[in-house]
Amino acid sequence: MTHDRLAVVAGASGAIGHTVATQLAAAGWSVIATFRRHRPDPVDGVTWVPFDGSSEAGGRELRSMLHADPRPVSAVLCCIGAPSSKRRIAETNASEFDAVFASNVTAVVRLWHATHESARAGQAGVVVLGSSTTSQLRPGNGAYSAAKAGLEALVATLAAEEAEQGVRVNLVAPSLVDSPLAESILAVKGVTDLVAYYQGLPWGRPLSTHEVASVAIDIATAPHWRYASGQVVRLAVRGE
Repeated sequence: MTHDRLAVVAGASGAIGHTVATQLAAAGWSVIATFRRHRPDPVDGVTWVPFDGSSEAGGRELRSMLHADPRPVSAVLCCIGAPSSKRRIAETNASEFDAVFASNVTAVVRLWHATHESARAGQAGVVVLGSSTTSQLRPGNGAYSAAKAGLEALVATLAAEEAEQGVRVNLVAPSLVDSPLAESILAVKGVTDLVAYYQGLPWGRPLSTHEVASVAIDIATAPHWRYASGQVVRLAVRGE
């Protein structure tokens, strides 16, 4: 299989990002996929590169790889993010707010610093993974909800700024996704019976990584999404 179209998938060592990268590669895309700590196993069509959004230097290798590749980037899918401790605001250190904002918002800014030239050249479709938490704003999730709300504002602003370059920027906001990260978050919340918890969700189950990845890829790459930019697409049931 030839891999002519080039995509960047950030945060591809996580469950959703890895599914995005493998789905794109299976569809014939050449994928530059980022990881932060541990290089994942090889995947045909996927080139792994470290990226650390905690500093400008952390994007140096990704930027160099894109500069060395003559192909424009046609899609950028950002699956970067980190959860909070789930404590109430009065019990959450201000430093945690800073760290969660940096992981969920500032890291995306640094990703764009590394990719924007190639993405503009390819009039790329950009999709950033957010969260349905911004429509719920429940107790005990202040740092994460505030960061994801900031991310929505960042995406809307970036969409307005990059429209003249032909770049579209949208955000997909899923509810709970069946993943190791979700299980660890539920454990912090004191959930001990995952099956019972999942059965209490709308439709009786969480989202799958395949569902979220498929929607994100479709929005970023399908011609029927070419008109949409600056949108928040929520994968959630009302009130969830």
